[in-house]
Amino acid sequence: MTAAHPRRPPLRGHPARHHGGRRPPCLGPWILGGFLVLAPAALAGDDEPSSEARQPVLETPWFAFFSDFDFNLYDAVLASATERRRDQPESLHGECFAALVQEERSAWDAAVAYYSETVAATGDFSRERFIVRSRLAELGAELDDDDQRDLALSLLFLRAAAPAYRACRWPEQDAANRRWIAALAGRLERHADAIGERLERLYGRGWRSLPIAVDVVGTAGWAGADTIADRNIPTHVQITSRAPGYQGAAALEMIFHEASHEIVGPWNGPVAELLRAAAAEAGVELDRNLWHGLLFVSAGEVTRAVLEAAGETGYVPFAEAHGVFQALHEPLRTHWLPYLRGETGREEAARALVEAAAPPP
Repeated sequence: MTAAHPRRPPLRGHPARHHGGRRPPCLGPWILGGFLVLAPAALAGDDEPSSEARQPVLETPWFAFFSDFDFNLYDAVLASATERRRDQPESLHGECFAALVQEERSAWDAAVAYYSETVAATGDFSRERFIVRSRLAELGAELDDDDQRDLALSLLFLRAAAPAYRACRWPEQDAANRRWIAALAGRLERHADAIGERLERLYGRGWRSLPIAVDVVGTAGWAGADTIADRNIPTHVQITSRAPGYQGAAALEMIFHEASHEIVGPWNGPVAELLRAAAAEAGVELDRNLWHGLLFVSAGEVTRAVLEAAGETGYVPFAEAHGVFQALHEPLRTHWLPYLRGETGREEAARALVEAAAPPP
């Protein structure tokens, strides 16, 4: 997650279609033709997708953490495709990449070119990204014929890119993921029950299904983490193991922040209903980012309070440390924190909050 992080809301319903529901734009014969020549070598052996169920590195009552080759490959190709679209140096290119055989380099570059024109050209929760993520994370989403066709192409290019990724990035990335999970494990064991149960009471709704699946990766999009919280499929989180803002106690806050998207969203759920009702009663317009600012402050304050009660003092919540939603900081601090600390009721806090945060007429 970057410093100013108004992350996208959880997916609601089937993802929006792009390109009018048709096949993504063709990349031209020079890419597809070159790739097809290389495909037999690129798709051979260990880089076929596994037919076995994914196995978590760590499973707790709250979360199941994965360091999965296929999902990390997807994250890396998508990140490189984004870099290419921005004319930035591609992170995989280096001494290791230069030492690969031509077929492996060409297969990687073809995959990045395809993704740069299709998947990376869409938004965080687009149909193009959702169908790949759903397949790799085994979410069980229903896909129609167009989805299946486009998914097959996306997976074909991923498999072609696998040898280069396995040789030049995967061992290091897998080790980083496992270190991040191991560093978080102790804090989860000590504090997860207290944080999760308190958030459940404050939000006014229980968690839908536990444990929540978490794919730990290198990049996880522009924000460093995001969550799919569609009501028809299991909740799924992806989160970076590398960003400085996601280390230490912040990892504990942010994993519960991401999980909270299952309950707290802009349109549905008890918090959205509470804020809409309060705005209607007060006769003011509802700030479109208020739900997310409230989520940040809630997860951050609960984490800080639980850590402090356990003798781990000095934690600064993520939003405060990184200046997230600064325009909402004062209304949230003045009117929502008292509710989180048990000093006022939820409806009273919500009404005062929406009035203080209302956009100017």
